[in-house]
Amino acid sequence: MNDRLVIRNVWISSWVLSLSLFGDALLYVILPVHADAFGISMLMVGFLLAVNRIIRTFAYGFIADLAERIGLKKMCLIAALSATLSTAGYGFLEGEILLTISRMVWGLSFAALLLVTLSYAAANPLKTGTRIGISRSVEQVGPLLAMTVGAWLAAIAGPRDVFLYLSLATAVSIGLAFGLNDSGQKRRVKRPRARDKIFPRPDSLDFLIFWMGAGIDGVFTVSISLMWAQYLSIETAILIGGSILAGRRLSEMLIAPCAGMIADRFGIRSPLFLAIALTIAGFGLIGGGLLMLGSIALIISRGALGTLFPAAVARIYPEDKVKALARNQTWRDVGAAAGPLAAGACLAFIEPEIMHIFVALAFMFALTMFVRSSGWRLIIQPA
Repeated sequence: MNDRLVIRNVWISSWVLSLSLFGDALLYVILPVHADAFGISMLMVGFLLAVNRIIRTFAYGFIADLAERIGLKKMCLIAALSATLSTAGYGFLEGEILLTISRMVWGLSFAALLLVTLSYAAANPLKTGTRIGISRSVEQVGPLLAMTVGAWLAAIAGPRDVFLYLSLATAVSIGLAFGLNDSGQKRRVKRPRARDKIFPRPDSLDFLIFWMGAGIDGVFTVSISLMWAQYLSIETAILIGGSILAGRRLSEMLIAPCAGMIADRFGIRSPLFLAIALTIAGFGLIGGGLLMLGSIALIISRGALGTLFPAAVARIYPEDKVKALARNQTWRDVGAAAGPLAAGACLAFIEPEIMHIFVALAFMFALTMFVRSSGWRLIIQPA
């Protein structure tokens, strides 16, 4: 596939994903404060906000297989349609069972769209990092619009009807998906084979991204406001914590493309190592009580790693990118699910700063394993 067509596919698929994220992003803002409007209890709110991640953790392997059979364009079309239906479901459906089904549909849709965008970005080995960086940047536009314009619209239209309007906006992604092109992408046609394990065996790079999910998306996200509350009022701590977490999306918009271009110019190894080192430093700084410096370090490193990890996977596994990317994302989601659970269980008897020190040590161990692996030797040269 020529480079112009690859770039076109990356832009289109990234905007499809970005528009599809409208409903999910706003639901995190709306559901906790309007549970009654959806006919659910507060106990159910947390489950509904987590079930999409749980379902996609088990689904990446199946979706990767299906994408190889039917092609990325068809997969994107199906996922855009199901994402639109899921967003509309938040407005039409009521009650625990129906909303759970809608969230499960969204989890499958997101997993498919993420693999499609990463696969298009990695279709050509030249400038893979730049394309992945652009894709990650575009992906953040939809959630930012949902949490700003969408939140404003919810105050006018109501907590349920706002999702009907968002589903109309998300439906635009279906039309965009028709503009994708699978030309030049050869599909593997194989005899039926045994299914992959639900949790495929991780390599050393998967182990690293597991700790990214468990640490940054888990321990850090759960505990940052609590740590600020030790020094400030609860209201101020929540405000600062929320601002820091919102900064993650802005960071990915700005830093992800830069990280990708640097990786294409100088090779993935150096920027990946530096981003992981900055992550370790960030956890160490927070563990030492330097909350703002540590938070800034983690926000920056997360924005870079969101590009560098998929770029490294595509370089290490050039012949089986879709499956390798699916496995990598599986372990990131496993970490992102395990991290908050572990943090919540441990906060009762372990200081959050101590947990950050533990994550820093775990990252150092995982980095050592990766440096000693064969994959480390494959990512030194620029594409």
